[in-house]
Amino acid sequence: MMLRLSRALVIDELERLVDDSIGRVGRHEWSFRGVDCRRERHSHSAPAYSFDLDILNVRAKGGQDGRWELFIISEFWRSADGTSMHSPKWLKLVAGKPADVLHWIKIHRDEPVDERERAPRTQQLTGRSPR
Repeated sequence: MMLRLSRALVIDELERLVDDSIGRVGRHEWSFRGVDCRRERHSHSAPAYSFDLDILNVRAKGGQDGRWELFIISEFWRSADGTSMHSPKWLKLVAGKPADVLHWIKIHRDEPVDERERAPRTQQLTGRSPR
């Protein structure tokens, strides 16, 4: 049985494989195992509610893993007093095939992580750390 991309299990595994925001505050773009990643955060506050959006864009450039692009959107809605009202997380594949994404997850799932693979794109291109 093949899992659907929209299942929470698949979304969590994708995030675990590519997410490098822990310990790297302020970095918004990176490449990892053949995919380019970009994270954006947006917030809005009104008198009766507020929300934050966390948008993770993952794009495979092609090759054996195929060419695909997806967005994982995490929403955090709160009432005026700060109580959580709704916190959905969803995935939208905007290019490519679900089977290619699932194949990428499968081949990278059990590989050990070499932190050099998570270098910022500027460092990968120049070989130097950004200043």
